[in-house]
Amino acid sequence: MIKAFAFTLPTGKNYSLDNVILRLSGFSSTSASPIVQIRNDVGTSNPGSTILASFTNPSGLAGINNYTFTKVSPFTFSAATKYWLYVTSTTGTNFGWRASSPSKAATGIPGITTNQIRVTNGIGAFVNSTVLNTFQINATEVIPPPVTTPEPSAIGALSLLGLGLLASKGRRREG
Repeated sequence: MIKAFAFTLPTGKNYSLDNVILRLSGFSSTSASPIVQIRNDVGTSNPGSTILASFTNPSGLAGINNYTFTKVSPFTFSAATKYWLYVTSTTGTNFGWRASSPSKAATGIPGITTNQIRVTNGIGAFVNSTVLNTFQINATEVIPPPVTTPEPSAIGALSLLGLGLLASKGRRREG
């Protein structure tokens, strides 16, 4: 089984991915390990095939717990862009990805919106789901460097320097 959640970043801010937290259960020594990815959106109702970020599984998966999956390499979410949280297992054996009742929106990035939930129907095709599994995407806002404007005194000094250079160039031509 594959579950994929489409989410959109808020307008105006980029975020650097920190980690993903999933509420999971049903692990044993023979169960499958989860594969967690962030995938692209291709403008359809299904996730794209491009893996933008992948995660390292936490150690000691056992029992019903919130598990933190750490990113393998840096990734920055772009503002107002749709992405997919894509979760599957290493084998056909499934683990439980818990949901809240009633369902609640994804947490982590302020202003994130979840707008589509898709699951595979056993034969590889995605179908809509109404179950919003519990997850949190943690990221840090990317603060752009401040825009620097020259101080008025610096502008004046540069203007005088420029005028001085022009005047000296003009004097050389006369001589």
